[in-house]
Amino acid sequence: MNILENETDAKGRKLVVHKMYVPHPVTITKEESLGVDAVAGTLPREEGDRLAASYVNYYTANGGIVFPLFGDPMDHEAEKLLAKLYPDRVISGVPAREILLGGGNIHCITQQIPSIH
Repeated sequence: MNILENETDAKGRKLVVHKMYVPHPVTITKEESLGVDAVAGTLPREEGDRLAASYVNYYTANGGIVFPLFGDPMDHEAEKLLAKLYPDRVISGVPAREILLGGGNIHCITQQIPSIH
């Protein structure tokens, strides 16, 4: 944290670092692992493997924030923090377990294409 807090952006402005809440560890169940197709050249998904559950893996949309929900007590705290950080945006939580099982999270599955002006 100290390194980031002492850095500046390309315009010389000091970075402001906000700490995000962390959900409890999310792991794959035996039933879920049996439902993952084995593909040559990839690692197996086994019972107990930790999934990529993180609130920082959200998507910033026009006028909104889409963030992952994990059925965790910290879901609400993460939502409140995002609302504070983005007061002019609609904050929407989406159940993310199925996305996690695919190996990513909300931001991972979005493919933003910047507009060209």
